[in-house]
Amino acid sequence: MNTCSDRMSVGQYVTERFIGKLILAWLAALILAGIGTVYTPFSLVEIAGVIGMLGTLGILAIQVHNTSNNRVEPEDAGEYVDGTERSDTSDDVVNGDGDGASTEYDVGATEGLSATERRVQNELIRESYRRFTEQPFTFWPSPQGERLRSYLNDEFEDVDEDVIDKVWRFSKDDGFFKRRPGKRSLTITPTTLWRAKELGEELLLDDAVQDEILDVLLQSYRSDPTYPQVDRDELIEAVGRSSDVVDHNLWLLREKGYVETQAYINSSDGGYSEAEITKLGRQVSQ
Repeated sequence: MNTCSDRMSVGQYVTERFIGKLILAWLAALILAGIGTVYTPFSLVEIAGVIGMLGTLGILAIQVHNTSNNRVEPEDAGEYVDGTERSDTSDDVVNGDGDGASTEYDVGATEGLSATERRVQNELIRESYRRFTEQPFTFWPSPQGERLRSYLNDEFEDVDEDVIDKVWRFSKDDGFFKRRPGKRSLTITPTTLWRAKELGEELLLDDAVQDEILDVLLQSYRSDPTYPQVDRDELIEAVGRSSDVVDHNLWLLREKGYVETQAYINSSDGGYSEAEITKLGRQVSQ
């Protein structure tokens, strides 16, 4: 990258434009001064001097204003910052049916785990996924993950409790778990699912099922936009797949922001009673 020469070229260009504006300002001042001598007692030089000076000050003020507004800060300097290409990342990576598994867990706090710590984390991911499969919409670990950490302590009797606590904290920090909106409890993220698949767990996610769910919810919205919600049992029947398959894929669609779910007291075992498509879901389904 020829940064120095590029900066010089830009600086030269700005200077030439500034000089050009000054020349035009003084030419305009002379023309106006010529007209002014007809209607005022002042001389050509006096009028041109005043107009030219005012024009110069105006150009300087505009130049300073533009320079301050267009200053490029490091975070806005383009795709590269300190030699590193910028990219948009988040803790919750959604990759369709999981074929393109996320590697988000490899770039944060858990990157430098020891072999023992990695073993503990792998079991944490597997066990979290297993519990999630039983109740995807109501698997809500506490912020401290007491039950999961207790399970790990029983599984790894030879591992110090401090190690398990550290792995739990690192796993939260790296986006395997996230806080539920407006709640203290946590939930897993799609990143956890992709990692569980890499560790040998079978996922029930299927793009075709997700498309079918969206289609059913979209048709309900089009039929009655004032009440577009679809009952869980009706949704399962319309999709024609098992309740587990529908629930897991609906959960992922909710993580993507394509659907919303509602739960009521004494609702069905799935953890939600109704589902409806969102505006974003309608947009991707058109």
